[in-house]
Amino acid sequence: MKKRIGLVWSVLGGVVLAVTLGSPAFAHPGKGKGGGNGGGESQAGGLPALEDRVDTLQADITTLQGQVSTLMGQVSTLTGEVGTLMTEVGDLQGQNNWAVVDSAGGTVFTSGPAGSITAEHVGTGLYEVTFAKDVSACAYEATIGATGAVVPAQGQISVSGNVDPDSSGDSDATADSNHNVYVQTFDKTGAIATDSPFHLYVSCP
Repeated sequence: MKKRIGLVWSVLGGVVLAVTLGSPAFAHPGKGKGGGNGGGESQAGGLPALEDRVDTLQADITTLQGQVSTLMGQVSTLTGEVGTLMTEVGDLQGQNNWAVVDSAGGTVFTSGPAGSITAEHVGTGLYEVTFAKDVSACAYEATIGATGAVVPAQGQISVSGNVDPDSSGDSDATADSNHNVYVQTFDKTGAIATDSPFHLYVSCP
């Protein structure tokens, strides 16, 4: 944006210079009949003609100032639009939160900066994933999935938020439950809790 504003000013400066140099008031004094520095076309008409030329130049400057004002208004509008777009981009990025967690409860990949999304293995097949914001009003989707380029194990998975399904409890379940998502993984029959890697996606409004 700063480069665009600088370019606008450069163009306007060139226009002002061109208008000034092209004005009859700046005509070369040596091209008239009188010759030398004292005669020629620049003196034609005397003082009244020179005043007319000055008036014309001032009118040109006034016009250019109006054009500059219009351009500055357009620049201001564009700046506001860029700010709005940046806000919308930030909002869209905030809607998408995800984590890839290994069977031991370690976060392998996350959508946020390092440490912003964490996971904990709180029981056999039971994981607590903690986000840096309130995700209680979001949608959760989880699937059994490998953390690398290997064939994933088969199994079943369930997901919930705002509750601590671990009967023994854990130290931070009450304090930050609105930031937590709980994932339970089972074998392929769904009857036996089994530690498994998984992919968790949380979409927020």
